Amino acid sequence: MLLIAGVAARVFLMLAYRPAALSNPDSARFLYYGHDAERFFHDSFGPVGYEAFLRALRLVTTRLEATIALQHLLGTVAALFVYAALRRADAPRWAALVPAGVLLLSGDQLYIEHALLSEPPFIALVAAGLYAAVRAITAPRAQRPAWLAVAGATLAASATFRNVGLVLVPALVVWALFALPAPWRGRLIGAAAGAGAALLVMLLYLGAAHAAKGHTGWTSVSGWSIYGRAAPFADCRKFTPPRGTRRLCQRTPPARRPGSLFYQWYRGSPARALFGGPPSNDALLGTFGKRAILAQPGAYVDQVTAELPRFVDVDAYPRRFSGGGPFLISRRDEGTERAVLADVRHDYSAAPLQVDEGVKRIAEWQTTQRLGGLVPGAFVVLMILGPLLARGPARRAALLFGLAGTVLVLMPAMTLTLIVRYTIPAMPFVAAAAGLGAAATLDAVRGWVRAGRRARAPS
Repeated sequence: MLLIAGVAARVFLMLAYRPAALSNPDSARFLYYGHDAERFFHDSFGPVGYEAFLRALRLVTTRLEATIALQHLLGTVAALFVYAALRRADAPRWAALVPAGVLLLSGDQLYIEHALLSEPPFIALVAAGLYAAVRAITAPRAQRPAWLAVAGATLAASATFRNVGLVLVPALVVWALFALPAPWRGRLIGAAAGAGAALLVMLLYLGAAHAAKGHTGWTSVSGWSIYGRAAPFADCRKFTPPRGTRRLCQRTPPARRPGSLFYQWYRGSPARALFGGPPSNDALLGTFGKRAILAQPGAYVDQVTAELPRFVDVDAYPRRFSGGGPFLISRRDEGTERAVLADVRHDYSAAPLQVDEGVKRIAEWQTTQRLGGLVPGAFVVLMILGPLLARGPARRAALLFGLAGTVLVLMPAMTLTLIVRYTIPAMPFVAAAAGLGAAATLDAVRGWVRAGRRARAPS
């Protein structure tokens, strides 16, 4: 029934909001760099996976609606992968339905699938990779390295869509070393299989980037990101700024400085005033940010931890220019829509933009589904309880999904900032760990009740 409801919601959205949600400026960027293969690997802000995904689909059809339909299908497939993974880990059916329900019915998920954004294939690949990892703990011993190799390759492939996928590979390796049901030799072999397959995918990607004479990293603005992370607290009296960056130093007290994204994107940023926009002087800005972080580790940790509540409360954005505005299907910007439509017409045929009244129902659901932070807050608590109370495959799976969800939240907070958009891909995997935690908690409570009854029973 959840699957039917999820498919029905997607069909309804495709009929009510045609051809797609086009108010995100990143959509124009993806379309521009996906116009032809010669532009691959030249986008400074991210990997080429989504542009290649769009171009590959256009070899089949140039109807934009077909691309959106496929993205909705990927969201449904991701739900099936996560559900199957939890069932493989001996989770009861109702517990496996928790993350499946998030993927199938979340208004946030419906929005990102309906926009030209890289999250839908990214989430599907992460779900597939984690499913393969769960198979490794339930498969015969001889098959475990193969399943971990599949997991490593798939998670590395997710990083070609979104940079944050890179952190999932070391997370998989650490999990295999400590959670795989095998002696240390078997754990080392499994971890090596996952790491080796991931490394092969990364090398293939870097080789293709080199052949295309594009930038050979996953992004060429990582220095700007680290500078943006450090600028809100950087105190040049506590470290030596690199030569040529003294004008980046600020006298404004940290409590009165704007958020991290201001320093990368907005007029008034000291770095933009000095160097222009990204990726100019990326390495130099990265050095400035790293020196500030190393000299002020306490301030850096405070910055990171202060942003983590945003996973629960989407309104926890106290700073100006924080980038924390609502990532809502109801939010439209006519200027952005015109710019995106211009790129759409370059490569696609599509229905005229039309947004019917029915979209308001999905918009209302999207703004209420978190119940004021109660739902994601409960997910976090149950995610923590899972590894403590679960046993056997369920405990190992709880560790896997909890680790994946945690690093997907931590990495943006550590390297630039945590905004609503970055919490969406993490939510279903935190929910998966929460489902396992809920089942383990219920079993523990039942055990305590039975033990209490036995203690009170007459001998």
